[in-house]
Amino acid sequence: MLTLEKLKEMGISTEKGLARCMNKEAFYFKMIIMGLSNEYFDTLETALNENRLDDAFEMAHGLKGVIGNLELDPIYTPLAEMTEMLRAKKPADYVTMYVPIKEMRDQLLLMNEQD
Repeated sequence: MLTLEKLKEMGISTEKGLARCMNKEAFYFKMIIMGLSNEYFDTLETALNENRLDDAFEMAHGLKGVIGNLELDPIYTPLAEMTEMLRAKKPADYVTMYVPIKEMRDQLLLMNEQD
């Protein structure tokens, strides 16, 4: 189960995220799950695997906004870095860069499923 305490332990700025959600904890958790369930996470991974970097930039950029508004810093920081690298068309191993983003996303979604 997602709790503010668990999120804080993971380095998430819950105070700022809550403030953006009118300090309504249930609403904040709902928005987190909606953000983490965004289909762009899966299509970003596919685009990276297929080396479609222009498409990957669009998806990463969209996700960066959603995740940033929720203050999910452990996902936002590497996602923002990836977005800027994709924007600049810098050569990189984007598939490997995506791994910790996906792992943190999956961990948060799994926490939500647990009682």
